[in-house]
Parts: sequence; C-alpha cells; structure tokens
Amino acid sequence: MNKNLFRASAVAAAAVAFSGIISVSQSASAAQTCTTTGNSRIQSMPGAIPEAQLNAPTCVEALPDNKVRGKATVNWGFINDGQSDLTSKRFTSFKVTTRLESRVPGGTDVVVNSKTCDLTANINAAPEGAFACLTPAVTLDPGKQWSGDATVVYDIEGDAKGPITWQLVGSPLMS
Repeated sequence: MNKNLFRASAVAAAAVAFSGIISVSQSASAAQTCTTTGNSRIQSMPGAIPEAQLNAPTCVEALPDNKVRGKATVNWGFINDGQSDLTSKRFTSFKVTTRLESRVPGGTDVVVNSKTCDLTANINAAPEGAFACLTPAVTLDPGKQWSGDATVVYDIEGDAKGPITWQLVGSPLMS
C-alpha cells in the first residue's frame, strides 16, 4: 500500500516537474508547440532495478531562416528506495523515432522527415537525465499545419518479454 502511495506521489511530482519544464520552454521560445500531458509512464523493472519514470513531450519548432523541425525529449529517472541497484544495465535497447508531420488544413498528417535516436547508452549510464531527438529541419510552408510526433521502442534487460512500443501523443498543430 505504501509503495503504491509513493509511486502515485512520484508520478504526480514528475508530471508537475516536467510540465514546468515544458512551460518554461514554451514561454522562453514562442516558436515551439509541445504536448503537456499524456506522454508519461512508470515502467516496472525486474529484480533489484528500480522503477523507471519516463516522460517524453513531443514538439514542433519553428526555427530561424523559415525552417521547422520535430522534437521529442525523453526525460528519465529511477525511483531510488534505498534498496535498489542503480548501477545495473536497465535496457538492452531504447530508441525514439521522432517525426515532423505536415497537413493541409482539414487534411491528414504526412510524415515530412524523421530521425531515430538510440538512447540505450545514455539511459543505462545515468539514473536520471534527458535527451532530445530532433528531426532534420525543412523549409516551412505557411500554407500547411505542422506537428511533431514520436514512437519509443525499448527492451527491458532481463524481463524476457521483448520490445515494448510506446506511441507518444503528438504535439498540437502549429500554423
């Protein structure tokens, strides 16, 4: 019971912290639109490895020189209960594929550009951190609406379940 209460408190604290990061980013750079909810999870891990708190907002960014790109930032932290092993390998694979999408108003999304980033070494090396996976920038067409989207595929070390696919909630549209 106490572990579940701790877990719920940790999720709420992480959501507030990550929302604060997104709010600061949006106010500091009015040229990006990001998700603010829906891309968080706590992942149970086998053995003495602590649970992983994962959060991955997706964004679309307007850049100087009339360019635009997609962005997914994976934030992670491991809940340290004092009895967990923070040094063990956590994932055999952890990859995020970020997509920049466009659409004509009222149309459907079309993938314009994408990039896959391998975060396995980063997330196994540090008990907490963040990594932004950015698509290459393309020329902004003002007649279209733009969004960022992403998919995370990870495989937990030692769970024998294989890869897990996490389809993230895409960013709001930028016109």
